[in-house]
Amino acid sequence: MGNEMKNQNRVVSGLIALVMASSTWVGMAADDAPIHAGDTAPIRRAASLPDTTPWNLEVLSNPPEYKWAEGKEIRSLYYKGEPYRGKPTRVLAYYATPGSLAGDPSKDKNLAAIVLVHGGGGKAYPEWVKLWASRGYAAIAMDLSGNDPQKNQRLPDGGPRQRDRDKFAAGLPNTDMWTYHAVANVIRAHSLIRHFPEVDGERTAITGISWGGYLTCIVAGLDNRFNVAAPVYGCGFLHKNSFWLGSFAGMSAEDERNALVSSRLIFPARD
Repeated sequence: MGNEMKNQNRVVSGLIALVMASSTWVGMAADDAPIHAGDTAPIRRAASLPDTTPWNLEVLSNPPEYKWAEGKEIRSLYYKGEPYRGKPTRVLAYYATPGSLAGDPSKDKNLAAIVLVHGGGGKAYPEWVKLWASRGYAAIAMDLSGNDPQKNQRLPDGGPRQRDRDKFAAGLPNTDMWTYHAVANVIRAHSLIRHFPEVDGERTAITGISWGGYLTCIVAGLDNRFNVAAPVYGCGFLHKNSFWLGSFAGMSAEDERNALVSSRLIFPARD
């Protein structure tokens, strides 16, 4: 991670620490009180969500099946993702805690937790979870491109790649879009980390950078269990002014209209 990311993380860390230490609930998706530690109640769907919202929040509320892979200070694991084109998928993630870094499990009690969402061209960064674990958090960072960064190769059962055609292709079913899978897999990571006994489920946060900030905005509108969300560089209205204007300009009027209809189901900002 570069110095810019480290500086951003210092600012985000201060914000999250302030909110976590406060007794004030910062609601994300629902208007009522937070789910308390140890509560197994599902995500409470906000009344403002349209019927076309494609994610099954009740299913995503449950911790996914997972398997530890390797590591001591920073542990890697695989968890079950969303089916992709009729086939099961797995997601690679890194996890660390103050106790894992110190080799002392007694340090891991009632930990606040954070979900870390990488940006475009990024991957699950073990350094990122180590940084947040060194600050006293349980931290998880997942790969959202169907890759296995620790082996520097694609997972044979990975989800969609993070390519423009997997985000903007006209006529692509919502359940085949990268954004659909990325959001679902971020929420699954949250359900998983809340399931770990060392984590205080009442104190969880999410932060992401660039495309990860974009995903953070969407997830914060879906998953009311987070206490705080801190998107960095996240935005919507990509078809109005962004690097991807060329992707929309190359579409026919009908294809652009179809792409925007699909995107309105999942973009964090829209007309």
